[in-house]
Amino acid sequence: MADNFRIGHGYDVHRLVEGRPLILGGVQIPYCKGLEGHSDADVLLHAISDAVLGALALGDIGAHFPDTDERYRGISSLLLLGRVADLMRASGYRVGNVDATVLAQKPKLAPCIPEMRGKIAAALGCEPEQVSVKATTEEGLGFTGCGDGIAAHAVCLLYSV
Repeated sequence: MADNFRIGHGYDVHRLVEGRPLILGGVQIPYCKGLEGHSDADVLLHAISDAVLGALALGDIGAHFPDTDERYRGISSLLLLGRVADLMRASGYRVGNVDATVLAQKPKLAPCIPEMRGKIAAALGCEPEQVSVKATTEEGLGFTGCGDGIAAHAVCLLYSV
């Protein structure tokens, strides 16, 4: 039974800076700041990637796509999630579901969530109904609440095929 299902958790955070586009869930969000990072810094996709890798006991996104490797500078995190999905399939697993939460005071993300779900599902090879994305503020508290950064948590359930 233990080999039939795997659960993983992922977390990521990046600082908001001027001069970069804001990419979340593979979607460019209209906003005056973007996330700082080696890749496109998509915290949502990084958290989901880490959840899948964690479920498979394959380390984390930094081990597979290190920020010291110039091949990954500016790369789309959708491409990285697709590579994580390839590892998942090669390990004999598929997505049961993904549940993710973005923590950001601004901007409001609700209008973009359906597109995010579709892009995430396509990268993972599952249906949008298997992907939940939620957004919440931190009521002005902490680094996300004061607008210094954005964080994301994700959990996933994988099943063996």
